[in-house]
Amino acid sequence: MSQASIDPSRATELVAAWTRTYAAGHSSVKPLGAASPCNTFSRGEADALAAWRRWHDPDQDSAFSEQEWGWYALIERARVETLASRHLPGMASNLMHAELTAPDDSAMAALYRASRILLAGQSPHPPTILQAPPVQPVSRPAWLKKLLTPSTAGTRQGARLENLQDSDILHALAAASHHVENDRAFRESVTPIVKRLARYYADSHQPQLTLHGSSRHGSAEEDPDAELTATGRPHDARTLEDEQIERDDRQHGYAVYSRAWDEQQPASFWYRSDDAIALKQLDMPDRRRLRQLAHRLQRRLMAARLRHWSFDQDEGRLDSRRLARLIGDNPSQRVFRVEQQAPVPEACVTLLVDQSGSMRGERRRMAAIAIDLAVHTLELCKIRCEVLGFTTRFNADNPLAQQWQAAPGAEIPGRLNAVRHIIYKTPEQPWRRARQNLGLLLREELGHENIDGEALYWAAKRLIRQPQPRKVLIVLSDGAPYDKATAQANGREFLEQHLRRVIQEIDQSAITLAAIGTGQDVARFYRQALTVRRPEAVAESLFERLGDLLTHAVQDETRS
Repeated sequence: MSQASIDPSRATELVAAWTRTYAAGHSSVKPLGAASPCNTFSRGEADALAAWRRWHDPDQDSAFSEQEWGWYALIERARVETLASRHLPGMASNLMHAELTAPDDSAMAALYRASRILLAGQSPHPPTILQAPPVQPVSRPAWLKKLLTPSTAGTRQGARLENLQDSDILHALAAASHHVENDRAFRESVTPIVKRLARYYADSHQPQLTLHGSSRHGSAEEDPDAELTATGRPHDARTLEDEQIERDDRQHGYAVYSRAWDEQQPASFWYRSDDAIALKQLDMPDRRRLRQLAHRLQRRLMAARLRHWSFDQDEGRLDSRRLARLIGDNPSQRVFRVEQQAPVPEACVTLLVDQSGSMRGERRRMAAIAIDLAVHTLELCKIRCEVLGFTTRFNADNPLAQQWQAAPGAEIPGRLNAVRHIIYKTPEQPWRRARQNLGLLLREELGHENIDGEALYWAAKRLIRQPQPRKVLIVLSDGAPYDKATAQANGREFLEQHLRRVIQEIDQSAITLAAIGTGQDVARFYRQALTVRRPEAVAESLFERLGDLLTHAVQDETRS
């Protein structure tokens, strides 16, 4: 795949095809971002991307924060490329020159080269890693930017938060070289040095994360599998992530009094044994009708994925049924057929469900049944899916509101409740393992109010990073965002305006956004909206909208 021998317009197709072939049977993984190889039009780069998809285990990513993950991905790249080199001699030859597949960033390039050497078991002279000289960046053509996230290079040397030496890194890499074939043991081995690297380069520039521009192709934003607990954190304990979130808030004209009590956890964090009893109640007679709707959706998606051919072509695959045209008085060369592009591209769907107190009783039960059958149907159709929930932590006994009332600062303090974001299923998890946590959706005392704008932005940031070209986000909500303490301090329009700004940004991204209002009209917020008055109509509306969004364009409409 040299620059002289290949048309750049086909390079992306060849790299993607080789990646799919070598990683057949393996799920898609998180894009490399700043850890991506910088060299273009090379076999080594294609093999590096293929090795990442085949040998990297995404389940190990959740152990790292956003700042730490880039350094882990760099060392992990060296591990998976070592495995690929052992697996195929041809890949070993293509990946031999680490300087050609190193990232743009100088510090990352130095660490990558050292990792490749030590994990391969070689014993060179100790390389220089920290404060490495800058590497001349290599520009990427447009076709490659569609495959890789833009580099977030920048490792400025300044006042360090961590006293780190080259010998510390070399010692850690040497120890990790004994676990190259065990992804979990390798992750555990390199975790301490990764965290130290993140602290050492904590003063580096971190670009603002948005949902438009380069992020359309899956720019690295936050680890979608990260499990964060922020309960009990002091109000003044600030991190780089906090600063970045505040920049996003300012962009949306939004403010938060404190994030100290916010929660983001997998559903298993709150799971109790009695949730299993509630889940069993979903197996009721009316479930049979919803199964029929799910099967209808499945047939619709499967039918759209059938192969479509154009016949009587001048080139393509030989069509044996038309070979007789080559002989006779007027022979014809139009004996080929060409497969058309599948009408249903690879997709990832996120279902975001409101768990506020008003979504109780039959509404919540029917939403749970609909989600259960919809996720199962999407898996059968090989469509990745993520299920998320959102609500707030506090009701009357709200420590944030009490703290602000005791010592009021700004006249408009911003959000005065703690959000609770729940991860029921990640795109990588099979539903059979995550389904038991769905009983948590039926627990009424778990949630109180709904801060829709922040939940929608959180879900969109997770979805935009998925590698699938089609991204669909469906919100199940009972109406407008509302929190009593926030509305009393900032006005009723505060949360609604924030939601509108977030929706506007998402509509400008690669995400297709739709909403289903359960009992309340949501069309005044969302361009693509359905409102259902009867709880049993939630599933039917969800399946219909999924079929529309995944097979053809949807006209803006509102139904009641």
